[in-house]
Order: sequence, then C-alpha cells, then structure tokens
Amino acid sequence: MTLRAFRLDVSLLEALARGGGGAGALRLLADAEYGRRLLLLRAVLDRARERGGAVAAEVAGLFAVLAQARRAAPEATRRVLAHPSVGPRLVATWQALGDPDPGPVAALPLAEVTASAALAAGLPAEVTLTAQGPGAVLPGLGAAVLPDTPPGSPVRLRDGVLEAEGGGSVRVWGVGGRTPPGAEARGETAAGPEAQAKAPVGAEAQAKAPAGAEVAQIRAADSAQAQTEVAVGAEAQLPTATSARAQGRASVGADLQGEGEARWWALRVVWAPRGGGGPPGGLGGPDGAGRSASAVLLDDVDPVAAAGAPRVRLGDGEVRAWQAGAAAALRLLRVRHPGYASEVAAGLRALVPLPADAGAHRSGSAAERFGGVTLTRPASPLTFAETLVHETQHSKLVAVMHLVDLLDTDAGEQPLLYAPWRDDPRPPAGLLHGTYAFLSVARFWSVEAGAARDPERRYDAQVRCARWREAAAEAAGTLLAHADVLTGTGRRFVTVMDAALTGLRRVPLPAAAVREARRQAEEHRTRWRASLDRTTSPRV
Repeated sequence: MTLRAFRLDVSLLEALARGGGGAGALRLLADAEYGRRLLLLRAVLDRARERGGAVAAEVAGLFAVLAQARRAAPEATRRVLAHPSVGPRLVATWQALGDPDPGPVAALPLAEVTASAALAAGLPAEVTLTAQGPGAVLPGLGAAVLPDTPPGSPVRLRDGVLEAEGGGSVRVWGVGGRTPPGAEARGETAAGPEAQAKAPVGAEAQAKAPAGAEVAQIRAADSAQAQTEVAVGAEAQLPTATSARAQGRASVGADLQGEGEARWWALRVVWAPRGGGGPPGGLGGPDGAGRSASAVLLDDVDPVAAAGAPRVRLGDGEVRAWQAGAAAALRLLRVRHPGYASEVAAGLRALVPLPADAGAHRSGSAAERFGGVTLTRPASPLTFAETLVHETQHSKLVAVMHLVDLLDTDAGEQPLLYAPWRDDPRPPAGLLHGTYAFLSVARFWSVEAGAARDPERRYDAQVRCARWREAAAEAAGTLLAHADVLTGTGRRFVTVMDAALTGLRRVPLPAAAVREARRQAEEHRTRWRASLDRTTSPRV
C-alpha cells in the first residue's frame, strides 16, 4: 500500500485559519482523512500480525477481501471506507487487538467494514459478522433486522445475503439502486437514482423553489438565545480512546428491532450533488462502479454514526422533510454564501438524525467521523444552513489538526478556559474548535443581516453576528494569552483567526444590536460562574 504525502503550505493554512479554503481545501482534507483511514487499516493489520496465530490469519483474510474490493471498484470501496462511522470502527478494532483477549475476529467492527466494502464492490465474498442486537449494521449501506437473532451469534454474508445462525436471512439491496417489490410501502426505499426522483432534492429542487423563498420559512423559535444554549459542535465531542472503542462496538439498538419478518433498511439519500448521486456508499450501478461525486446519506440506522445514541428508522414522510430541508439550506448557501456552499458540498458525507429535543436544536461532529454531522432536524432552512456551516468548520479543523500540530501536547497540564458559548470550562482544544467554528458563524450572520428585508429578522441576525464575533474574538484572545499551549504554527493559526475577527468586528452594526449581544454575553458569564464547580480553578 503506497500513500501520498499531504502538506498544507503557508498560504493554504492561512486561508483555512481565516475560516475559508474553499472546495479545493475540503477535497484535499478529505483525501488526507481517507489516507488516515488507510493508515488505521495498516495499523490494525500490523497489530494482528504481532499477535499471530488464528487472529492474524483471520484478520489477514478480511484484508484480502478489502484489497480485492479496492482493486475491483476503488471509488465504491473508498466511499465505504470514508463513511463517517468507519473511523470509530477502525479505532475500536485496533484497540481490541491490543487486549489480552480480543474475542473472535468476527465480532470486531472491522468485519462490518469488510462486508460493506465487499457489497459495494459487487464481490461474491463470504464474510462472517457477529449480531449486534437483532441483526447487523453495514456502515455506509444500512442495517439488517433479523428477529430472534441473539446478540453475539454469527451472521454470514454470502452472495449479497445476510444469514443468521438461527435461519433468518435477508438480501442486501440498494446496491446499484435495486429495490425489492413492496419495499417502498414499508418505508424501505433504496438510496438509488429512483429514490432521488421521489423528492425534490439537489438540482431539481433548486429549479422549483424561488430564490428568497426560504426566508419566509424562518420560525420565531430560531431565537438568538436558543442558539446560544444549544450550539454544540466537535469541540464538545472529541472522543477519548475509551469512547471511540465503545462507539465502534455499538449495537443495532432496541429501536431498530422491529417485529415479524427479516428486513433490510438501506440508507436513503438526503441530498445529491448537481449531476446526480449514487446509492449507498456512492455505488453507481450493478457493477459497483463509483461516481466522482458522493451523495449525502441520511444515516438513521447506525448507532456508531450517532456516538451510540439509539437509532429510530425514519418513515418516508420524515425522510422527505430532511430532503426538503437540506435542499433549501444548500440553495440558501449557494445564493448568499457561495464559499461555504462549495465547502459543504465537498466535505459533507452523512447527516445523522437525532430525536427532537423539546424545541432545542442540537448538532455535533467528532474527530474520527469526518464528513458526518449528527443533528436534530432544523426548524428552518436558515438554521439548517447555519448548522452545516458550523459543523463543516469543525470537520475542517479536525482534518487540519491531523496534519499539523497546533497544540503543544508536551506543555504540561492543560488549563481549563472560559468559552463564551459553553457553561463548562474548556481545554485548549475545545476552545480552539469553538473559536474556529464561531468565526464562520459570525460571518454567516453578518451576511444574513445585510440580506434580510424584514426589520425583525435583520435585527435578530445583527444580534447573532455581534454576539458570536465578540465571543470568538474573546476566545482567540484567551488562547493567545495562554500561548504556551500552542505550537509555533498554532500561534500563527490563532493570530490569523484573530486578525480575521478584527476585520469582522469593524463591520458596522446598530448600537441596539451590540448592546443586546453584550447583555447576552454577560448573562452567559454570570450563569457560567454560578454553575462552575468550586473545586476547579480555570485560568480565565
């Protein structure tokens, strides 16, 4: 396996530090993240070889299938390996192989990844998995529900059919867009080209909705204060080794058990790039040929994709609501934020729906899930667009920090610092992530303030811009005041961020909006002080 070297030159790194970079930067970072997945695979193989014996032989067998899949259909295999939930599975497999007793190889998350790659490439390979709950999840493809299948029992993939030890079986469809009779009525539509024709997504939707129509859909519930309370990104979810391992072993979950006959739940496409998109994993046809542009999948069946949260299979009506919301959000970004639109289109791979939470909007991303966003369905296209911008920034910074050291991990004990968007003190990595994300969020609202025609909505956008540009500037200043936690490159990165924020703060805003933003900021700091654990001594 030969890997290319990835480098960020000074000009590109500075463009990224300013919150930009464009589609080209996202493609480079996505390539680098894929290279990281291949390195993780090699690390898994090396660790298995160190163990020797039956474990080494069985892991080598899985690698032989993966290698064959890459030769037969490199693009389709890449889309499986690059699916957000594959990262935690590879980390969990590597960690398990370091245990005194890693258990059967069929129970390792690597087996699920291998089965998905074989199916994506159209290989007639046989792969043995272990049932997680009443079935099995194939990352990037979907989930099989096999009633009465005990957890831990073998599930075998043979010629596109998953067979449980107890006799239940289900054909894995959706490969090449194939849909079995009656599947649509059961809410099991394939993520193939015919599924795209059912709902106005992608380029088709853009022709059907007039520019500016999305503004009328903004709801009063999208208040600045609500955003203050619920904006949660990757800076809150950088996984520890323990959490990554647990998430890589997550089961199908009780919500997906169902009753009655065995069934296959393919992932659906929530949005396809202009020019079309393929079915799950980016499969382009019956021969497994891939496409150059990946569709964005709605991953509602994989607990690993949602950091172990219970999964609930969405019905067709809810899927159409996600499709329409994503199309409207991307249309809004193209009209008013073309730079962010190109980055989202280049970097987004999967949306992972979370259950609604009493009117609060939640979203997140994580270090080993590049291109994946977990979120409750946003109430409006404007909130949806802001969320995609916010989480794309986290994905960008994760990938940058996999290539370049911005934090000095040898600087001793890491301080806990005040974050103007969190009620708990944050380590430097969390503060850096939040600062980077809210730089772009503030810029987003600056543009929205200039575009809004309704005075109330314009004021709301002005308040959000003022709130987040001041918050990000304060956090950047905190990081520079604790420069010992940054590397030389990290100091340069934060300095460029700070300069970008200085320019944004020069954009005139009404005094009333600035006062309201400052009131919210002070209210947050007061609440933070009240809730702070008195045994903690953060450096503010």
